[in-house]
Amino acid sequence: MAAPRKARSADNGARLRLIAATATIMRDEGYAAATSRRVAAEAGVKQALVYYYFPSMDDLFLEVLRAGTEVSLNRIRDALAADDPLTALWTLNSDLRMTALNTEFMALANHRKAIRAELKSIAERVRDIETAAVTVALRARGIDLQAAPPVAVSMLIAQTARSLCNEEAVGVTLGHDELREFVEHQLRTLGAPSPEAAHSVD
Repeated sequence: MAAPRKARSADNGARLRLIAATATIMRDEGYAAATSRRVAAEAGVKQALVYYYFPSMDDLFLEVLRAGTEVSLNRIRDALAADDPLTALWTLNSDLRMTALNTEFMALANHRKAIRAELKSIAERVRDIETAAVTVALRARGIDLQAAPPVAVSMLIAQTARSLCNEEAVGVTLGHDELREFVEHQLRTLGAPSPEAAHSVD
């Protein structure tokens, strides 16, 4: 017999609160702070419910990772569909909120094989999306893809932005303004797609 609709809704609500609470703790305090007791308190539920919904903390961490994946991928796709995907890629990866949680999962992946495998899969999907968008942008600007491989360009933009965020998170900002200005100048010099190149892409 199916559970009453209200019961199912309450059940799912508690599970989602646990996922959201874990993400908040990881982002604000680090993954080591995300214990079952701390997560339960943040979610406003009993500690036993953590293991009712998730066999282990690794299972909970995986759900946190997966819960944000599709949202993030859709956000990336939408941003990179803009007129200037190169600048959009730079802006996306310069968002401290986006990089903070990812940094915690990278650290966690050093100790958890399941997290590492899931993170690898997600990272490869993101790189594919970013590379495809950069490929279109470079072609539209008439840039030689042999001289400027799209995957290399996308990685330079994204990894530079993320590196700045990681340093800023620990208070290192020396040279940041100069590097940001340099990168943004390079992105501006690419300009808008030329009519001829844009037409050839179509």
